[in-house]
Amino acid sequence: ARWIPCAIDVFCSLHDTFHIAMLMEEEEASKVSGSLEDEDVKAQRDQVLRKDAQERYLRNYSKILLGALYLRKLAHRNLKQQTELHAILAEKMQVIMGQAHSDNASHLKNCIVQYAAPDPSDKGLEPPIYADNKSRALLGVNHPQLTGLLCPIKHAKAYHEDPKKYNGVIRIHSAAWPAFIYEGTPPGKDFDPDNVQEGFLKGYYLKRVFHHIFTSPSSAL
Repeated sequence: ARWIPCAIDVFCSLHDTFHIAMLMEEEEASKVSGSLEDEDVKAQRDQVLRKDAQERYLRNYSKILLGALYLRKLAHRNLKQQTELHAILAEKMQVIMGQAHSDNASHLKNCIVQYAAPDPSDKGLEPPIYADNKSRALLGVNHPQLTGLLCPIKHAKAYHEDPKKYNGVIRIHSAAWPAFIYEGTPPGKDFDPDNVQEGFLKGYYLKRVFHHIFTSPSSAL
C-alpha cells in the first residue's frame, strides 16, 4: 500500500479504482458474451462510467493487481469475499497510503528550507528561515524568495525583475503553474510562453523533493 502513492498514483482512491474498474470489466464481459443483461443494472453501470475518468482508474487497477494478485481473487469471488476486499481496501490499504503521505511530508519539513534555496551549499534563503521557527511571518508569499517560487510562471520574469513592484499585486490561484515547476535559477527564468513544455517539471526544487522521497535525503542535494 505504501508503494501505491509513490509508484502509481499519489491521489489514488482504492474504493473508486476497484469499483470503476470492476464495472468496466463487467461491461466488457457482457459485450464479449453477448448475453442479455438486466436493464436497471446496465443503466446504473452506464451512469457511473460516464462520470469518471475510466482510463485512469483501469490503469491504476491493473498496476495494483500486478503487485497484489490476491486482490483479484477476492474481487471476482462471492459476496463475502468481495466484502472482505472492500474492508482491506478501506480499513487497511487506504489508511497505510495516508500514513505514507504523512511520513513523506513530515520528513521533508526540516529539509524544505534547504531545497528551496538555489545553491544551499553557498547561500541559504535570505532572510533565513530556521527549521525550529514556529512563526509564519516569513513563510509562503511573506518571503521574497519563496514568493518567486510560488509566483505563476507567466509572471515570474516580471516579478524577479522588480519584486517590490509586483509583491502583493500578482494573484496566485490553483489553475496557474507555479514557477518552481520550471527549470532555471531563479525558476522560470527562461520560460517561453509560446513553448510551455520547455523546462516543465524540471525545476531544481522538484528534483530535490523527488530524490528525498524516492531515493534518500542524502541524494537530494
